[in-house]
Amino acid sequence: MNQDSDHEKIGQEFQALRDSLKTVQLATIDSDGNPQASYAPCVWIENDCYLYLSELARHTQNLIANPAISLLLIESEEKSKNLFSRRRIMLQGEVSTIGRDSNQFVIIMAEFKGRFGDFIDVIEPLQDFHLFQINPQSGRFIRGFAQAYDLVGPGLREFKHIDMQSR
Repeated sequence: MNQDSDHEKIGQEFQALRDSLKTVQLATIDSDGNPQASYAPCVWIENDCYLYLSELARHTQNLIANPAISLLLIESEEKSKNLFSRRRIMLQGEVSTIGRDSNQFVIIMAEFKGRFGDFIDVIEPLQDFHLFQINPQSGRFIRGFAQAYDLVGPGLREFKHIDMQSR
């Protein structure tokens, strides 16, 4: 297999893992500088992740005060062949808020409804909810032991193998 087809296969595996998960693990930073782990349902449009979050959740307050986030998308324990090397994607991103009065809000909420059903009709009008856009700035894809790749290039669409010399 040549390098181009290797990278194409890696890209397909990355996309399949990302698109198979309806939720993402979140790491945010609270007002005291402490990390907080959480999760949220998400939708992906192109390279950006979108979260629709209530102000009642700590992670929402954290994102409003400090728009830094790390995302973890990880293969389920049941599907994993080895729990020490679960396939996973780790992303660090910039956070912005999408205003309710924008066309983008309407489009993205339609994606949420398509993915999560009529429940979105219940929470969409709630004013304590905010729509966040996460634009990944860096990341890593782990396929298994000795199969770690930094995400590089435009849109983080290229995979650079990490070895002992490059870590």
